[in-house]
Amino acid sequence: MAVAFGAPRESAGDAAIEWAADTRSPVLADGVPADALERTALGRCGAQEARLRDLARVLIAGKVRGLRLPESDEIDRLRRASGEPHPWPRAWIVGGSPATEAAMRKLDAWLQEEPPRGARRCGTASGTGPDGGRVVAVVAVDALADLAALPTRARAGQWLVVEARLTVHARGGRVIVLGPGGAPRTLPTSFDGVTLRARFAPDRPGEFAVQVIADVDGGPRPVLEASVFADAEPSSAPADRAAPGEEADDARPLLEDDDRLARMITAARSLAGVRPLARDRRLDALARAHALRMAAAHDLSHDAGDGSPTDRLQLAGLDARDLGENVAHASTLALAHRAIWDSPSHRANLLGARYDRVGIGVARDDRGEAWVAEAFAGGLR
Repeated sequence: MAVAFGAPRESAGDAAIEWAADTRSPVLADGVPADALERTALGRCGAQEARLRDLARVLIAGKVRGLRLPESDEIDRLRRASGEPHPWPRAWIVGGSPATEAAMRKLDAWLQEEPPRGARRCGTASGTGPDGGRVVAVVAVDALADLAALPTRARAGQWLVVEARLTVHARGGRVIVLGPGGAPRTLPTSFDGVTLRARFAPDRPGEFAVQVIADVDGGPRPVLEASVFADAEPSSAPADRAAPGEEADDARPLLEDDDRLARMITAARSLAGVRPLARDRRLDALARAHALRMAAAHDLSHDAGDGSPTDRLQLAGLDARDLGENVAHASTLALAHRAIWDSPSHRANLLGARYDRVGIGVARDDRGEAWVAEAFAGGLR
């Protein structure tokens, strides 16, 4: 992944980038890093992926220019452009010299905050900071599946095959595609116990987001993502990253977290021409309890040891014709809403016309970061 920095910018995520020719995994890096600091960090983290290493190098390039670490959505954009398919990358940068042992203890603590669900894969890079000291960057992902090569560029009407090989036990799964217009659509998907397969043809020019969902322990989970551009060149310029509805948060910043998020959901649905949802306090209580459990365990999951969404609904003595749940974790509520909007499966719930009620729960962890649960229901009784 090539990166071009112009004038000094606020974040390395604002750099102009060149997209990889395809999205696939694994792309293992050859050999071991020549830099001792990188080798030490990689030994703590896991197997090095070449495209995660490229992403770590982008972060270091920004750090040596004195730029801040990008926000989670900026890192995710860089991840997609690099052709790395695993969602929810985590990034960390610290000075490594002269106190290398102290730096590695910090890295160990950071890695332990969210234990991996599958094989953890990493990228490392190092450089010299503005103060002359050494710095190291680590990017880590959970690899629950691997993706056969999916081209970044295609033609409208061209058939493309999505092939995902699970690396953990799964009961099934599906592939969802979100085009430049309209609602997300679920593709006919086959599963032989190891590999999920589907195919689609872009029906118009523009960007198509492809997402593989696997039914794993803890519930349905996005395990792979890719972008395909039909009859269009990927933009190298920073995109307008705000999601529809974020502007609603600016008007009433003193509201409680759940009420702020409710305003964003209502605004996003209104802009999409979908009827608003009625807030249901019973669903609020379920969502709040689940958000608190995720925050305490640092476990982003539909089952954080408290059962599936259906289990929790039934335990509360409730039933619903249709039920959906979104979960997210980000440093701010706006970024959590943005992550939900950018995910095809989560956006399908957010804009689902079959739902008429919603419950919202937000919990803050010891760093002040937001853990979000959104419970959607239709025909609740």
